[in-house]
Amino acid sequence: MAILGFLLLPDACQLAWHHNDEIKEKVLSLYSGQTHAGILLSQIKEFLPMSPEIIVTTTGPGSFTSIRVQLAAAIGLKIGYRAKLFCPNTLDLLEWASNGSIPVLDSFRGDYFTKLDGVVRCITTKEIDTLKREHKSFCGDLGWAPENLAIYLLKYYLSYKDPDILNKPEPYYVRTPEYKTRTYNRK
Repeated sequence: MAILGFLLLPDACQLAWHHNDEIKEKVLSLYSGQTHAGILLSQIKEFLPMSPEIIVTTTGPGSFTSIRVQLAAAIGLKIGYRAKLFCPNTLDLLEWASNGSIPVLDSFRGDYFTKLDGVVRCITTKEIDTLKREHKSFCGDLGWAPENLAIYLLKYYLSYKDPDILNKPEPYYVRTPEYKTRTYNRK
């Protein structure tokens, strides 16, 4: 089975390929003037040794633009290659890859996306500090993070009991994209 996995981070594109128990990977840093949309599909085309049967990517939460670009690419590749999709959310993937650490992603809006006690939500820096005092372990932006999470995405797919249930490429929003962090000027 040929599987292509990819993820977009604010400053990088991560790719992984699995076929016949062999895994190959590539991490591309974005440089000034480059965009995810500008490099993702050209890099995938160069990276692929054959047509994938399965396309795996995450649905978020994360950067609104990155999630939309990677899901649009996944849908296009699914149609073009007649492949199946596997689209878990990023927090579940991180939690699985780290063997149960608390997954934390910077929202870039003054708080963090996390999954605590099975509930996905946003938490503040103050709440993060409380968890640190409780000696909780983190993964993602505030703790352990692999160099290429796309490899773990492939392994997650291969270990998932019923991968067909995570086949919907819909963005996973913790809050609406229009949300603005409120700041108040107090005098």
